[in-house]
Amino acid sequence: MVPGLTASGLPACLRCDPLPLDLTCGRCGEEAWLFKKACCWRCELIDQMSQLLAGPDGAIPDELQPLNDAVTSMARPNSGVTWLRNPAVRTLLQGLGTGQIPLTHKALDDLPSSRTVEYLRDLLTAAGGLPGRDRHQADYEMWLDTKARSIVDEEQRSLVVRFGTWHHLRKMRRSKSDTTTNAFLSAKQSVTVAIDFLAWLDVQGATLDDCNQALVDAWLADGPTTRHHVEGFIYWAMNQRYVPRSIVVPRRSHRTEVLQSEEERVDLLGQVLTDDELPLEVRVAGGLVLLLGQPASRICALTTDDVRLLEGGTEMHLGEDWLHLPDPFSALVQHLLTDRPNMSTAANKDSVWLFPGILAGRHMSPGSLNRALATRGIKTLAGRNRARRQLVSEIPAPIVARAIGIAPETATKHAALAGVDYGTYPERIMRGTLGS
Repeated sequence: MVPGLTASGLPACLRCDPLPLDLTCGRCGEEAWLFKKACCWRCELIDQMSQLLAGPDGAIPDELQPLNDAVTSMARPNSGVTWLRNPAVRTLLQGLGTGQIPLTHKALDDLPSSRTVEYLRDLLTAAGGLPGRDRHQADYEMWLDTKARSIVDEEQRSLVVRFGTWHHLRKMRRSKSDTTTNAFLSAKQSVTVAIDFLAWLDVQGATLDDCNQALVDAWLADGPTTRHHVEGFIYWAMNQRYVPRSIVVPRRSHRTEVLQSEEERVDLLGQVLTDDELPLEVRVAGGLVLLLGQPASRICALTTDDVRLLEGGTEMHLGEDWLHLPDPFSALVQHLLTDRPNMSTAANKDSVWLFPGILAGRHMSPGSLNRALATRGIKTLAGRNRARRQLVSEIPAPIVARAIGIAPETATKHAALAGVDYGTYPERIMRGTLGS
C-alpha cells in the first residue's frame, strides 16, 4: 500500500512514510484498503456473498460455489461490494441460494428480462455453474415465441412458426459454431417481413395460397426496400409447395461502395498510433481497421492466442499465416495484452478475448466497437475498404487475402477497382514496400 508521499513527491508505503494509519485487515491479515475498521473490502465481499448465497442449512450450496469463488476473487473487491448493493442482484442471489430459483437456463428465462439477469447468467456460465449455450439461438427462440403469440390469425401464426422454426432455427441448430449477431438479426428481420407480408396479403383479400408474381411485384413496388427480405420466406414457401415455383423475387441492387480517401485514412491512422489520450482498445482496433482492413466482427472475436510475442516484435493471426505487425502498432498490441479493458471485475478475470466485453465470457460487441470508433471519426466500413485497397496496391492480392483473412475474390476485386497493374508488383517489392 502506498498511502503517502515522500519529500520529493514520490509514492511511499507505510514503512517509508510513518503515517498514523493501520491498513492491516484484522480478518485476513493482509495489508489492504479497509472497508470498515479492521476489515478489508475483500473480507466484506466474502461475508456478503456467504449471506446472500446461503442455503437452508446456512452454507453455500456446492453448485453455487464456483459463482462465489469468481465474485470473491475479483481484482477489485470494492466493485463487487458496490454490485451487491443493487436490490435486484441481492434478490437473485438469495433466490438461487435458497433454491427458489433453480440453477437452470430455463429458470432464468422465466424471470422478467433484465440486464441483471443476463449478467448473472453469464457469470454462472463462465464460472461453470451453468452449461454453455448458443445465446443468440436461445434469444431467437424466445423472440419467435413472443412474436408468434402476437399474431391473431391462426393460419398466419402457424405459417410464421413453421418458417421461423424449420428455416431459420434449424439452420442455427445445424451450425457447428454459435449463431453470429448478424445471423440472429437477419433471422428476426426475415420473420418480421414475412409477418408483414402475410398481413398485407390479408388486406388484399388474399392468402398465401393465392400468392402469385403480380402480388409479389405489388408488395415490392409499394413500400421500403426492407420488403425485399421477403425473399427467404417466398423461396421457403416454394419448397413447401405453398406458392408456385415460377415466382421470382428480383435481386436488390448492391449499394454504392463506401470508401474513405487515402489522405483521411493516413490522418486517422496517425492519430490512433500517436494519441495517448485515446483509449488503448480504440487505438488497437482502429489500427486493425485502418492498417489491416479488418471488420469489427473479426476484431471483436480475436483472442489472446491470436497474438504472439517474439524477440523481433509481435505477430497476429488474422488469416492463414501469422502476420508480422509493424512498429509502432506492434507496441500498442503488446500493451493491450497486459492492459485489456473490463478485466477488473468477476466477469472477465480469466477472459481469453483480446477485447473483453462487459458481460462474463463475451467479447465486445461489434456494434459497441463501431460506435466507439465512430466517436473518434473512424468509420469501419469506409476505413477497412480503403486499407484493403491500399494493401492490394502494394502486395499481390492472393498474398493479401491469405495474410488478413479475406476471400481471394474479395482481394482481387479490390485490386481491380484500384486499377492495379499486376506487372508492377515485382518492382514494388524490390523497392522495399510492405510486400517485401
